[in-house]
Amino acid sequence: MKLLNQQEFNLVTGMLLLAAVVLVFVLVPARPQMWLYPLVREGAQAKLNYETRYMSETATEHFIIKYTPADAGTVAMVAQAAEQAYAPVTHELGFEPKGKTVILVYPDKNELRKAFGWSNNESAMGVYWGGVIQLLSPQAWMKDGYTVSEFIQTGPMVHEFTHLVFDHVTNGNYPRWFTEGLAQYVEYKVNGYEWIVPTNTLHQTLYTTAQLGGDFDQLDNQALAYRESLAAIRYITEVHGEDKLKQVIAELKTGRSLETAINKSIGMDEAAFDSAWRAWAVEHMKNYPEH
Repeated sequence: MKLLNQQEFNLVTGMLLLAAVVLVFVLVPARPQMWLYPLVREGAQAKLNYETRYMSETATEHFIIKYTPADAGTVAMVAQAAEQAYAPVTHELGFEPKGKTVILVYPDKNELRKAFGWSNNESAMGVYWGGVIQLLSPQAWMKDGYTVSEFIQTGPMVHEFTHLVFDHVTNGNYPRWFTEGLAQYVEYKVNGYEWIVPTNTLHQTLYTTAQLGGDFDQLDNQALAYRESLAAIRYITEVHGEDKLKQVIAELKTGRSLETAINKSIGMDEAAFDSAWRAWAVEHMKNYPEH
């Protein structure tokens, strides 16, 4: 019988722990789930680290960047973008993750799709999952002549790092649309970047908050769903103030639902909030080709 080496033993132990925690997740109420969530995230991160053990590594002050030989020339650019994102994102959310954040750089879209089991129709420059930031190599999407500063401004680092920090702050207690809106908002504040395309004009029938809070990733117009999620966050900050957004996040941190967090922070029930932010967005947000 073949004996497990220490690395294999640690992986098996981690996977058994992850399976046990997932089972408890199903059986216990919401607030205890938040206590267990970090264990699930650590298990997922251990799994990803094991699966990418063949990759080279470069460490910076706050990050560990894992990459294949094809991306050796992009590591400095990724490192600069990551470190430049660290201070503004952690300042905005008032939290610094323990230890160094792992960034996986995939050389092409196929490798990134394979990592997530995506179809050929799926495409992304970056993804946050399981405590790890996973990026498509800058070489695979940057135009010829792009500078490091352009990569920092339009690349996914601020967006994905915001997801990671917010996930740590709230232990996963948030709907999908809210974290996407928040990530875009921090990106907007830090880099002045907004994703504006013809298909996400706000001069069309808009999704409701309830629709955004359903199966966000299955909504037909993903560009519009993302644009609206940013609009809802900007409505909170620009109409009610930055402190109210921080209060919403603080309420989520305690385990309250988003509906309760918004009600306690800005005094609106779900219906009033839904009507108000959508009306504000139509009047105040840019539309293609206005930017």
